[in-house]
Amino acid sequence: MKTWFIIISLLLVVGLLGGCNRDETGANTRSADIDSAAMPDSEVSGAKIYLYDGSRMTAEIRANKIVQFDSRDSTIAYQLDIDIFDSLGDVSSQVSGDSGIIHENVGQFVIFGNVVVITEDSSRLETDVLYWDSKTDRIHTDAFVRITNSQGEITGWGMESDQRLSWYKILHRVSGEMSNPEKFKGPE
Repeated sequence: MKTWFIIISLLLVVGLLGGCNRDETGANTRSADIDSAAMPDSEVSGAKIYLYDGSRMTAEIRANKIVQFDSRDSTIAYQLDIDIFDSLGDVSSQVSGDSGIIHENVGQFVIFGNVVVITEDSSRLETDVLYWDSKTDRIHTDAFVRITNSQGEITGWGMESDQRLSWYKILHRVSGEMSNPEKFKGPE
């Protein structure tokens, strides 16, 4: 009886060890049914992406690293620096952030972490998350915002604006002082 117990135990151990397969690099091998949609189509370091609306370039995006997923129309970028162009092709805003998700086919992207926007008139927006739509030239967020310009400084939660910050609307818990707040009032 003791012999059968030892033989069965050995068979179980051999069976369990045989199921733990390793490839030549020492990593666990995965089954053949890997979800290819989860694998990036390309990865590039030190790259640029250009966004267009028809023949008009709307943005130039520079990033330390870009990971692209074609089937999802998603590109993840790290350490972003972005130039946003107006309808005449001039830089209207510069944006930086820790990372972002770009949807090139629809001209939209979201920027995350230490987001700073500086406009041509030196207005400055700081937030943690910013959504930008190149088709409407509008930006928005639900996160905390700080806007500083020649008129003063204003803070609050949530914001809607044009990409130049020539008008904006702080949505909640607004605080700060502006010498001419009517100048920044957006469309109703």
